[in-house]
Amino acid sequence: MNPPQPALADNTDFDKLPEPLADTIIVRDRIIEHCGLEEVTDGVGPILPLKLRRPPYVEAGWVRLWKAPEDSVIDRLFHLYIGGPGNDMNLMYAMTRADSPIPHFLMHYNINPPAIWSYHIDLAPKVDGVMYPDYWREAYTPLSATTESKKIKSIPTSRIQADRKQYLSTWGMYGKEVEQPEYEMVRDKVMPVYLDHFLHLVDNFSFDQVDKQYLTQRGGHLMDMLLAREMDVKGWGRFDALFGAEQTDQVRELCRRELKPAES
Repeated sequence: MNPPQPALADNTDFDKLPEPLADTIIVRDRIIEHCGLEEVTDGVGPILPLKLRRPPYVEAGWVRLWKAPEDSVIDRLFHLYIGGPGNDMNLMYAMTRADSPIPHFLMHYNINPPAIWSYHIDLAPKVDGVMYPDYWREAYTPLSATTESKKIKSIPTSRIQADRKQYLSTWGMYGKEVEQPEYEMVRDKVMPVYLDHFLHLVDNFSFDQVDKQYLTQRGGHLMDMLLAREMDVKGWGRFDALFGAEQTDQVRELCRRELKPAES
């Protein structure tokens, strides 16, 4: 007698898929615990498993999504992961509500063979720093002791696509295809500072020089930009090649959608 075939859920067991390195999970889970976030799932595993576009359509990643309590300044946290032999790509954003002045927390860790490392850490500003310089001073200057340190300033500045700069802060850390020691220094010396500061802002920060209408309009535009194809043509193009344009757009829409829209 032939043994019974396993159910589909057994074939797609989340535990059998590649797992991201602890580098991202440690940061992600601290935000989840601190802010009391709750995962949104499909009832079996991650909200959106990612299957390669070509046969045998292997699952090679996922998007996991967490929602915040009603009274939180956080709207959602999403973690986009693509794994495979020698590859570990993580995009993790903690998105504050559109009507909150608290910056979004952006984190991108990427490891490619052979020993090519990349990182991007930033707090995406919610208020125009030219029109409202007090916002930048209050929200960002505590990071300056780290970013202006001799060791951090010695890191060569990577060039960033010009039209992406408009949604980034000047305190962001960006390293593309760097060697492992630089990646590890940023991971160990910079990331904890940015994470601590973000959680401090979540608990304590306010900025009353702008109203909710300003924040909602600018915040919605900012979220559109963060996930726009034109903001990372090569990155989304590689995603298309792996998973297909339809699944790429599904990911972008899922990550963009606000779970608790701003009050009118």
